[in-house]
Amino acid sequence: MMLRFTRHFVAASLAVLASGVFAPVLAAQAIDMGQFEGLKWRLIGPFRGGRSTAVCGVVGRPSEFYMGTTGGGLWKTIDAGVNWECVSDGYFRTGSVGAVAASRSNPDIVYAGMGEACIRGNISHGDGVYRSADGGKTWGHVGLKETQTIGRIVVHPTNPDIVYVAALGHIYGANKERGVYKTTDGGKTWRQVLYVSERAGAVDLSLDVHNPETLYAATWEAWRTAYSLNSGGPGSKLFKTTDGGRNWTDLSQARGMPGGPLGRIGVSVSPADSNVVYAIVEALEGGVFRSDDAGTTWTLTNSDRNYRQRAWYYTHIAADPKNKDTVYVLNVGMGRSTDGGKTFRGVGTPHSDNHDLWIDPDDPNRLANANDGGANVSQDGGRTWTRQDYATAQLYHVSADNAFPYRVLAAQQDNSTVRIPSRTAGAGITSSDWTSTAGGESGYVVAKPDDPEIVFGGSYGGYLQRLNHRLNSSRNINFWPDNPMGHGAADLAHRIQWTFPIVFSPHDPNVLYSCSQFVMKSTNEGQTWQKISPDLTKNDKSKMGPSGGPITKDNTSVEYYGTVFTLAESPKKPGVLWAGSDDGWVSVTLDGGKAWQRVTPAGMPEWGLCSMIDASAHAEGTAYLAVDNHENDDLAPYIYRTHDFGKSWTKIVSGLPEDSYVRVVREDPKMRGLLYAGTETGVWVSFNDGALWQPLQFNLPVVPVHDLVIKDDDLIAATHGRSIWILDDLSLLRQANPSGGLATRLFKPRDNYRVSGGGGFGRRPQAREEEPEPTGENPPMGFVVTYSIQEPAESVLIEVSDARGVVVGRREGAPSAKGLHKVPIRLQYSSYRSVPGMIFWAAGSRPIPAPPGTYTIRLVVDGAAQTVDGRFVLPPNSEATEEDAVLQCDLARRISARVDDANQAVLKARDVRKKVADASEAAGKSGKDPKAISSAQEGASRLGAQLTEIEEAIYQVKNRSGQDPLNYPIRLNNKIAALLGVVLSGDFRPTDAAYEVFNALSGELQTHLDRLESLLTKDLNALNTQFQALGIERVAPDTSGGGVAP
Repeated sequence: MMLRFTRHFVAASLAVLASGVFAPVLAAQAIDMGQFEGLKWRLIGPFRGGRSTAVCGVVGRPSEFYMGTTGGGLWKTIDAGVNWECVSDGYFRTGSVGAVAASRSNPDIVYAGMGEACIRGNISHGDGVYRSADGGKTWGHVGLKETQTIGRIVVHPTNPDIVYVAALGHIYGANKERGVYKTTDGGKTWRQVLYVSERAGAVDLSLDVHNPETLYAATWEAWRTAYSLNSGGPGSKLFKTTDGGRNWTDLSQARGMPGGPLGRIGVSVSPADSNVVYAIVEALEGGVFRSDDAGTTWTLTNSDRNYRQRAWYYTHIAADPKNKDTVYVLNVGMGRSTDGGKTFRGVGTPHSDNHDLWIDPDDPNRLANANDGGANVSQDGGRTWTRQDYATAQLYHVSADNAFPYRVLAAQQDNSTVRIPSRTAGAGITSSDWTSTAGGESGYVVAKPDDPEIVFGGSYGGYLQRLNHRLNSSRNINFWPDNPMGHGAADLAHRIQWTFPIVFSPHDPNVLYSCSQFVMKSTNEGQTWQKISPDLTKNDKSKMGPSGGPITKDNTSVEYYGTVFTLAESPKKPGVLWAGSDDGWVSVTLDGGKAWQRVTPAGMPEWGLCSMIDASAHAEGTAYLAVDNHENDDLAPYIYRTHDFGKSWTKIVSGLPEDSYVRVVREDPKMRGLLYAGTETGVWVSFNDGALWQPLQFNLPVVPVHDLVIKDDDLIAATHGRSIWILDDLSLLRQANPSGGLATRLFKPRDNYRVSGGGGFGRRPQAREEEPEPTGENPPMGFVVTYSIQEPAESVLIEVSDARGVVVGRREGAPSAKGLHKVPIRLQYSSYRSVPGMIFWAAGSRPIPAPPGTYTIRLVVDGAAQTVDGRFVLPPNSEATEEDAVLQCDLARRISARVDDANQAVLKARDVRKKVADASEAAGKSGKDPKAISSAQEGASRLGAQLTEIEEAIYQVKNRSGQDPLNYPIRLNNKIAALLGVVLSGDFRPTDAAYEVFNALSGELQTHLDRLESLLTKDLNALNTQFQALGIERVAPDTSGGGVAP
C-alpha cells in the first residue's frame, strides 16, 4: 500500500464525520467540591519500593531513619526499617526528595531538599527546602524554590541552624539559583556562598566534623534536553573552604587529579582523620582518588569501571567514621574498601543502582542505604538489610484488562511489570494476589481485549513481548528487532522511545498498534507488522545524536527523539487514528492510515512533547491532547481540545497550577464534558469540557501522575512514586450538583455487583509478628449506598427493599458525620428460626442472598427520608443468568420457609404437650368424678404420645452433640435445611434433583403438619371439653411463633 501525507482532508469526509458531534461547552462555572467531602482514593499497591536517592539516620536514636523518594515524598521509620510512614504528606508541595539530613545536636530538627540530583529522564523537579522541628511531624517551607534540584544537605554538628545546601539547579535550562547555599538562622535567610555558572550547580558536600568551617563541595556541569543528556564540562570542579564558605579553593587542578573534562564528582572527608579525603571523579581517566593532606594532592587508588560506569547516575562515595582506610563507593552495586580505596569488595544490597549511604558516626555497623528499590537499613555492617515493601513504586503507563474483577497492569521503573487485581475475596490485596506480566520496566502493558490472559508489554530497546499467562508461554514480537543499545537515534531505521505506545483497537481485538517514528499495525498478535504511516515527526537529525556528554555516553532510548509518543483510535469510528510526536507534531488519519493530516494546535510549544491523546467516546471528531513541555524548562500545563478532527484547537488549562505540567488527559466515557488530568503533582477534574479545572486530590498524596485510565466507572492513577490508586465510582462525579455544595443527599448508585469478599485492609499471619505484610485496600463489599450529610445528624437509617416492599437490607445508626459516606449493605432475606438447642448436621440457619434486580434505597436522616432505585447485578464472570439467580433465591426461600414450618411444628408440639401434661396433672387434683378424671388423663396421655411421634418424625431429639447425627439419623427438618446449603452452594440455577428432593421432603413434612393440625384442632378440642368439665382451663396452642431468630 502506498502511504501519503496529505495537507488537507477530503472536505466531504470531514463534513460527514464532523456534523453534529458535539454539544455546546458548559459555562466555566466551578463545582463546589465540598459536596464530595469524604470521597477517597484507595491504594492497591504494589508494595514494592521505588527509587530513593537520599537517606539518613538519627544519631543517638538507633531506630530512626529518613528516606527521601523520587516522587513519593519523605518517609520515616522508628523501628529501624521494619515499617515506614510518609511524613511529608500534607506539607510538601512536590514529591521528589533529593537530600535529607537530621541535626546531630538536636535530632528533632530535620531538613529535606527537594528534587533528585540523579538526573535520569523521568526525574521530577523540587521546590526548595523544608524544615521540621519536631522529628518530621510537621514541616515548613524555608526557601530556595527555584533551585529545583538539591543533591546534598549538611547540618553543622553543634548548631542546627547552620545548614549548607548543594543545589544543582534547573536540569532542563540555565538558571542562577544554583551552587552552594548557607543559612545561619535555620532557613529564614539564605546566602549563595559558591556559584560557578548558570549551567553548573553543586551536587555534593562533605563537612569536616572536627572543623565544621571546613567543607568540600563538588560542582557539576550537567543538563538535559528532550533529546540529550550532558554530563561534564568546565563547570565540574571540586572546591574546599576553611572559613564556612566565605572563600573557596579550586582543588580540581590539584596535583594527582585527572585531566579534564570532568563530570560528576562525589566527595567525602574522613571523620576519622581530617587529612584523609576521598573523591570519585567522572573523567576519561577517572575513578577513586584519595588525598592524605586535606586535598592538596591526590592519588588515583582505583579505576575499576564497575564503580564508575554510568557516572552521571551514580558517583557517590562515603568514608567510614571510625577507620580512615575504610570507604564505600556506590554504583550499580555497592563496594567497600578497607585498604584506603585500593581494592573494593561488593556489599550486597536488596536492590541495585545505589545512590546514597548514611553511616552512623557512633556505630559504623549501623547503615542506611538508598537505591532504585528504596531505602534499607542494616545493623550489622551490610550483611543483612531490611525489606523494601512500601508503596513508593514509580509506574509509567497503566491499563486494565477485561477480567472480573478487572486487573490493573503497569510497568514499574527499575523493576518488573505488574498485574494487580482491583479487588480480592480477602480482606486486602496482598503480594500473593499480583504477579509480573509482559514487558519490562518502562512503557505500556496492555491485555488483549477478548482474552485477558494474553498480555503485550514493552520496554526500552524496542522490546515487545507477548505473554500467555494461561500457558505460561511468551515470545518477543518486536516490530523491528534490531537492538539499538549504545547508539544514537539518527541512523536507526526505527526510532523507538523508552515508553513507546502499545494500543489495541477499540473495534477489533485483533488489531494491535505500536509506534516508532511510524505507526505500525499487526492483525496477528505481532507475527507480522505493517507500516501504516509516513514519518510523523519533524525528523530533526541534529537532535538525534549520541547522548551522555563529552566523557561517558549513555544511550538507552530515553533520549531517542523524533518518535510517535502517543497514539489513539477513536472509539466512535474505526480507522480514525490520532498520533502525537515527542517533537511537537499532531497528526490524524480518517481512513486507517492511508492518508494523514498534520493538525498540530496553533500556539502549542514548538518542541512540546505530545504526552497523551485521548479520542472521544462521544464524538468522532473530538480529541483531547496533553502536552508536556518541562524538558524545555517550562513547567506550565498544556491541554488542548478539538471538536473538528484537529482543524481547530482550544487551549483548556484554566484553573490548573502554572507550575505543574500535565502528562495525561482522559475523557469520561459515559458523561460528555467530564475530563480528568494527571499532572506533576496530582489529579484534576473538569466538569465543563476543560473550561475550568478543579482538584480531584482528596487523600491522594502530592505525587507525579503519569497515566490515568477509566475502567468500570473507576478512575485508576499510575503514580510515579506512590504506586497505583483507584477512585471508585465515578457515577458520583457525574451527579455533581452544579449550583450547590455539600448537602444531605442520597446518590443514585452505579450497578452493584453481587460478589463476596473485600471490604477493607487485611494482614496475613506472618512468621515474624513485627513484620506484617502491607496490603492494598479493597472496595466495600455488598450493595454500596452512598450519601452525604450536610451537618452532623442525630440518626441515620438506611433501608433497601425489593420490588414487593420486603426489606432486604437495613442499617440503623449509619454514619452520621458531616461529609460523604459509602456504606455497604448486605442484601439478603432472613432464614428460618431454629429450635433452642437444636443439633443439625451439614446445615445451619443462613441468610439468603437477594437476587439481581432493581431495589429501592431509603435514607432517613433525622426523620427526613429520600429514596432512589439501584441495580444489583451478577458479575460478568458469573456462570448464572439473572433468571438462574432468581430461581435459586426463590427455591432457597421456599426451603427456608419449609424448615421454619418444621421447626415451628416441633415447638408447637412441645408447647401443647407440656400444657396438656400440666392440665392432666391439674385434673388429677381437681377432686371431680374419678371416672371423668381417668378418661381425661388417658386422652391427654394419648395426645402427648401422638405429639411426640410427630416431633420425632420431624426432628431427631436424641442428638445432643455435634457428631451425634452419626449415631442417630437426621430427620426431616435437618434434611430440608441441608438442602438449603446445596442450593446456595454457588450462583447457579437449582438442579432438577434439588427440586425433586425438596418436593419429596416437603410432601413428607406436610403429612406430619396435617396430622399435627388435626391433633391441635379436633383431638385437642375434644380433650379441652373434658378438661372444662373438670374445671380445668382449656389448653391453647401458642400461635405467636417462636424459636431462635437467625
